[in-house]
This record gives sequence, C-alpha cells and structure tokens, in this order.
Amino acid sequence: MRRAPAPLPYAEAGLPDEAAAAHALNRLAFGPRPGEAAEVARRGVGAWIDEQLTPPASDPDSDPRLADLDQLGWTTEEITSRYLTPAFALRQAVAEGAVPDGFGPRDPEIRDRLQGWMERNDIRSVADLRRDLLRAKLTRAVHARAQLREVLTDFWYNHFNVDGRGGQILYVPTYERDAIRAHVFGRFRELLGATARHPAMLTYLDNWQSRAPSGTAVTFGRPPGRGGINENYGRELLELHTLGVDGGYSQDDVIATARAFTGWSVVPNRNEASTERVEAGLDRLASRGAPVVRDGLFVFRPNWHDAEPKTVLGRSLPGGRGIEDGEDVLDLLAAHEATARHVARKLAIRFVDDDPDEGLVGRLAAVFRRTDGDLTAVLRALVEDRAFWDAARSGPDGAPSKVKTPFEFVASAARATATPIEDVRGVLGPLRDMGEPPYHAEPPTGFPDHAAAWVNAGLLLTRMNLGLRLADGRVRGARPDLAVLTAGREPESIDAALQTYVGALLPGRDPTPTVTLLQPIVREPAFARRVAEAATQAEAETPVALDDDGVFGETPEPPFDPDDTAAFVVGVVLGSPAFQRQ
Repeated sequence: MRRAPAPLPYAEAGLPDEAAAAHALNRLAFGPRPGEAAEVARRGVGAWIDEQLTPPASDPDSDPRLADLDQLGWTTEEITSRYLTPAFALRQAVAEGAVPDGFGPRDPEIRDRLQGWMERNDIRSVADLRRDLLRAKLTRAVHARAQLREVLTDFWYNHFNVDGRGGQILYVPTYERDAIRAHVFGRFRELLGATARHPAMLTYLDNWQSRAPSGTAVTFGRPPGRGGINENYGRELLELHTLGVDGGYSQDDVIATARAFTGWSVVPNRNEASTERVEAGLDRLASRGAPVVRDGLFVFRPNWHDAEPKTVLGRSLPGGRGIEDGEDVLDLLAAHEATARHVARKLAIRFVDDDPDEGLVGRLAAVFRRTDGDLTAVLRALVEDRAFWDAARSGPDGAPSKVKTPFEFVASAARATATPIEDVRGVLGPLRDMGEPPYHAEPPTGFPDHAAAWVNAGLLLTRMNLGLRLADGRVRGARPDLAVLTAGREPESIDAALQTYVGALLPGRDPTPTVTLLQPIVREPAFARRVAEAATQAEAETPVALDDDGVFGETPEPPFDPDDTAAFVVGVVLGSPAFQRQ
C-alpha cells in the first residue's frame, strides 16, 4: 500500500502557485496549454500530479485522434506480416510472378505493378508504418491528458533505446506499447524484463543469434555447430540499462551475462517459409521434452543455451539450467544498489538538472531500494523533493535549469499555441535538422539529455525559424489558434503584443527580461526573413543521413506574411532563449 502524498515544497522554493503549476507542466508534461497553468494552480498542483501518477488505461483526449490507426493495436506478428520494406515486397512479388525479376523497387517500369500487387494482397509500406508511428507519438505528446505517461514513455524508450531505422521499425510499435508504455508506472524489474524479451531489443543488440559455442554443454540436445556468444546485449544491459558505466562490473561479468542470455531469440520473419521451418524445428524439440518457451515472436531455444555454471557479480548460477539463468540475472541487476543509483540519476537528469545534486540522487535511490523498484514511488519522491522545485529558477539568470530537447520544443510549441498537428510531415524535417528524429537514435545510449548536445548557433536558428513558421501557419498540417492566447482581444501595438504573448507563452515567469531582450527584434520587420535564410544555410552545412524511407524528407515552405504582427511576435517568443528552457 502506497503512503499518502506529502505536501509539495514549492513555496519553500519561492514559487507562487501558478509558477509551481507552470514548472510541473514543463517537467511532467510537454509544457502548458493556454491558460492551463492558471487552471492547475486553481485546482491544486498536488491534485494534478496525483492524477498524472495514476492515469486510466485509455486517454480521452488523444485516443480519438488516433482511432483510424488500427495498426496501433496489432501484435508484432500482424505488423511484420502486413508491412514490408520495398526490397522485401519486390522479392515476394517476383516469387509470385507478379512482377519480372531484374528491377529495383522504385524502377518506373515495375513500380505501378508492384503497388498493385501490394494493394491486392493488403500489404502496406514500411514508410506508412513509420509515418503513422511518428504521428501517434506527436499526437500523444501534444494532446494526451495523461501527459506524464507520454513523458515517461519517451524517457524510458530512450533509456532502453532501440534504433528504428530500416526494417527494425517493424518491431517498434509493440516495443513502445507493450514493453515501455505499459510499465512506466510499475516496477523496474517488470520494465526490464519486458524489454529483455522483446524482439526489438533482441534483434537490435544481436542477442537473437547468440548461442553456446561448439563444445559447450547446452540445456537440451546438442550445441549448434556454428555461431557463438554475442556480448552486445550483456554489455549494454550492465552499462546502460542497470548498473551504469561505473557500476562495478568486469569484462568477466559481461561475458557471463551474455552466456546467461544465450538462446533468448526470436522467430524470424524474413518470409513465410523461414518462419515455418523454424517453428517446425521448435515443435520437434518440444515434442522431445525440450523446455522451449514461446511468447509471440520471442523464443527460448534450449539447444542454444549455454548450460554450464556461471558467476555474475559474485552470484553463482548452477549448471544444467535454461531460461532461468537470464531471469535470475535480471532479478540480480534490478535489485542491485548500483542500479538504484543509476536509475535515480537518470531520472534526476531528466526531471531536475543536467548535473543533479548527489544528495537528491541518493534520496531517490533509497526509495527505489526500499520499494523494490516501484517507479511511481520514486517519481512521487522526486516531486516531493525541494530540488525538483528549486530547478524552476536554478538556471542562468534565474531561468529554469533544463533546455528542451528538439522533440520537447516541438511538442511544447504546439501545446502553447493550441496547435493540433493534423499532418506530422510538416515537423519531421525540422526534427531531423535539429538532430532528434524520433526512433532514429543509432547508438544504444539513445539521444542525449543535456543542454550541450542541443545548444549551438545552427540548432537555435532552426528552432527560431520553426517557431516563426509555426506561429504563421506555415508548417504543413499545423494551424495555430493564436486568438486563444488573448481571449480573442488582439493587442493594439507591437509592444503590447510582446508583453501579452510573453506572459501567455511563459506563464509563471517574470516577463521583464524576455520582453527587454526581444523588443529590438520584434521592431525589425526583416528579422524573420534573415532567420529563415540563416537556418537554411546552417541546415545545408550539417546534413543528416537517415534510413527512413523518405519520411523525414523536405517539405516546401510557403512565404512569411510580414503583416501578421501576432504571428511574428508569437514566433519570436517561441524561438527565444526563455522558451527553450523548461
């Protein structure tokens, strides 16, 4: 039974109710919507946080906007059988005689015939899946009522990062839904186990091919004659997912951990014949009494598992066992003191400061250990800690301590301007240019969560340009409702507009420094044009190559309207240093 929540110490940090509400919305949500900070302050900041920590399974605000995406509820097997990469689709169409051999999937000679074959067989393009997945992520970030669930899903996906480029995107929808989102308010051990078994993680870090080397005792039958142990998952499990780089493990622990996970694999989905061949082999093993484990596309192959004794972090794993080796290692790591500190530090970095106080890390780690990794309890301890509220003014010149990532900037700008994202394609190019195309972080470390990665002249120009375009309605599929910011009463002068929009877009903060900084800018009519030109030049100098099926491609920009004062001022505020902080 969880204890009753303690009072929130934001008054001790010098924050009035509305400033505290705005800070909570900036850290525990993707920023406040127009008037939301005042509304949360009126209802009570603690009451809002309680609601965020205990959300219902469905979301009444974002789910209806995604009702047409039936694939969001599909299993991994359904997705991998219905979505194909262009090259894979071409191979199948050639095998069935629908198109001739010797062409590429985009050759004009066969493109229409290939498309017709896909439509007749209800085969969809991987590019469509990628775009729909990005639409779902952005829609939830902008519109979901359960904002903290979306913030945590983003955080934990990045912690257990899986690169979604190329065909790997086929595994991402269920990985995010079933392995990540379903466990963000549960226990860390459940989250850890769900990621360990998911095909996305097993294929990304190559564990699906990891097997006992020749001459090694296996759980059942004879060891495979080829292949061997792959250390990738074992290493990242220790270094990134649990103990941390300074967690006190050795290379011997990495090897022993990798051995414990041999045989943790997936049923391949390359084609129907290969799937049937593997499943027939597993059925034969099971019929002979082998402890085969199947769960969707996850499979434990006992004839691949190194069944010899192992020692991980001083813990002995006896020989002759099977899948329980890996499960015991997950138990050991989830309960380890170093894991508690590593997870606590990652949460403190995300929600408090790039360089969090070690006292805060220790307090959160103690709650993690005391509650057996109860993530909701750790989050509650975080918001009840004075350090969380001090972060509202601990940055430069009393600003908030954290800088928004590109995705946080896009989502918060859309929320702040009451902008529904009807077509995600308009923001995908800017996200790529700013360095954070969702689901496209190549290394296991995921995207960085510190200001140094996101603050330089070129990236800030791109943010300013996007802010100006968004406010002016020049982002494809995104039409802001700026009248909401002023209750329909348009300011009478550009100075009045600046004062009004700074207050509306940065609730709970002293507007004076930002107004003073931006006054010369809003009085310069050529500013927007110069920003657009400079941002275009900066983006051209730093190209980003992605295996993305063209989803993050360019979208044409309509011209800026220099006579729209409200849009210009709002755009300048969105691109300002103050709005980049949260």
